[in-house]
Amino acid sequence: MDSFTKSLQAWQLFYATVATVAATLTGLLFVSLSLNRERLKGPPASEVISIARNTFGDFLYVLMIALVFIVPHQIPIGLTVALLVLGMGSGTGTIVREASRPRRKRKRANQLALMIRRIALPTLASLGLIFVAVEIALQHYVAVFGLVLVIAALLVTACWNAWQLLLEE
Repeated sequence: MDSFTKSLQAWQLFYATVATVAATLTGLLFVSLSLNRERLKGPPASEVISIARNTFGDFLYVLMIALVFIVPHQIPIGLTVALLVLGMGSGTGTIVREASRPRRKRKRANQLALMIRRIALPTLASLGLIFVAVEIALQHYVAVFGLVLVIAALLVTACWNAWQLLLEE
């Protein structure tokens, strides 16, 4: 068994746990939205739907990263391609989503928090996925530790958004 396979096997419990957490939180997001369906109607609903979409997307990316890592007998090129596709897909999705979203006037403090939550953290997570993919392609397998930061950024963003959905009237 080569060092790459041994290294990934050591991470499988972590990623199985991350997949479970992401799937559970996604389910709770659906329950939350189902219980508050009236917030999904009328003019202010577009903001709620946008936050819910971003949250779902972040949970889904965490789930996909985790599933890629628990594939048995993974090879470096397979992991590299999967992480590149996820990173580029996530980054492109963030750019398209934010470019097409209508802008609303907000307080400066709210605007900064919103930019961090909607643009900065997801973009850093996408760049992190791409960076780790390139490092794995170069056989620098220690880069896998960097994915903990990517997953943390995605989970923080998604949980932050979910909290906003819960609190906003």
